[in-house]
Amino acid sequence: MRVFDLHCDTLTTKMGHISLEHGKLFEQWAQLWAIFVPDTLQGQAAADYFDRIAAQYHTQLGEISQSCTPLLTLENGNALAGDLARLDHMHALSVRAITLTWNGENELGYGCRTGSAQGLKPFGKQAVQRMIELGIHPDVSHLNPAGFWDVAQFGKPILATHSCCAAVQQHQRNLNDEQLRTIFASGGLVGLCLCQEFLGGAGDAQAVAHHLAHILALGGEDCIALGSDFDGCTIHESLAGLDKLLQLQHDLTQLGFSENTLAKFFWHNASRFF
Repeated sequence: MRVFDLHCDTLTTKMGHISLEHGKLFEQWAQLWAIFVPDTLQGQAAADYFDRIAAQYHTQLGEISQSCTPLLTLENGNALAGDLARLDHMHALSVRAITLTWNGENELGYGCRTGSAQGLKPFGKQAVQRMIELGIHPDVSHLNPAGFWDVAQFGKPILATHSCCAAVQQHQRNLNDEQLRTIFASGGLVGLCLCQEFLGGAGDAQAVAHHLAHILALGGEDCIALGSDFDGCTIHESLAGLDKLLQLQHDLTQLGFSENTLAKFFWHNASRFF
């Protein structure tokens, strides 16, 4: 089995979901390692926090690389501290994607829990343009709907690293069908999140199957990936860990998904995108 996971919070939160030893279970394992910066940090404090965690990550990079192909991301654009030059700094640190907001407001725009109908702020639009120039993917997970549509206006493949389907489980963090179809049409990528709250139901393999089937019905077979959110949320015990993905693959096969579809979900689509 090959696994390409679009999101984990292991660099800042340890819940036991990610283990480098468990990574050896797979033929290949690629992992986006997010540096999560909370909304409570602003300005220079947010920038300093990111820099400290990034330094720790690069110190451990040799060890991490023995188990997986690592890609660094930022979760929450507040770590830019309103300074476009910070993007060049992050590019130099090999940051590959930036989740523009978390749940609240920052210098770029408004998160999904702000209740705001406003889109990206002027700095947010400048930041997205500069990210595109640098080859850093803007990530719309956590962004409010108006901000999502502003990102779509740039006409580039849209990335949502860890989100689910609102039509299956109504939640402000989940994407509606219009958003999903727009991502698919752009050649983008949606990482299906294993968060129990976003999946709905029991939050188990059957719940994952409901979201996966909905995405396939919308025509997203080539745009779906895994965005586990390991070490960042509450996950059903049957899915809570890198080592549980072998069983998830088996369960999804038993639920009728083809080997080709699951290969795309767990590896090929994300591998091609990045």
